[in-house]
Amino acid sequence: MSLDGFIADANGSVAWLDPFNKVLASDGGDGGYGDFIAPIDALIMGRTTYQQVMGWGWPYEKRPSYVLTRNTGFTGDHIAAAGDINILRAAIEGAGHNNVWIMGGGETQRAALDAGLFDTLRVFIMPTLLGQGLPCFAPGKQHNLKLTSSEQKPGGILQIDYDIED
Repeated sequence: MSLDGFIADANGSVAWLDPFNKVLASDGGDGGYGDFIAPIDALIMGRTTYQQVMGWGWPYEKRPSYVLTRNTGFTGDHIAAAGDINILRAAIEGAGHNNVWIMGGGETQRAALDAGLFDTLRVFIMPTLLGQGLPCFAPGKQHNLKLTSSEQKPGGILQIDYDIED
């Protein structure tokens, strides 16, 4: 997210991240993405994020997605289940997924956080201020966090890890 808390610009674009991706690639690494994604066995994302990712081609190998949407008939490639957070939780538990990346969309992040689906929270803060856009977390109830680590990445990116305390 940007330092001011946005994950996409006002038009929903994440193209503002491109310069940071180039910095990581020019450094000869992936900013730790390979290590991060290796244990992930499924993803939760909102419908808009799913559609955006499908426009790029599915970059998550055979990992299934669980799509948070009001349209329970929503289907597509790589979708294991679609619906509200309770439908997704039941489907994830039924499939035995243990390491789920909850990605993209402030409403998705908030629904999963409020439903207790996070064990840990990893945030990458990009050294830019977008000024406006789509927030990383939609409004909701307070959650207390415990800082477990922080690490500076190339290009001034800061990775911050928290445990969820409540």
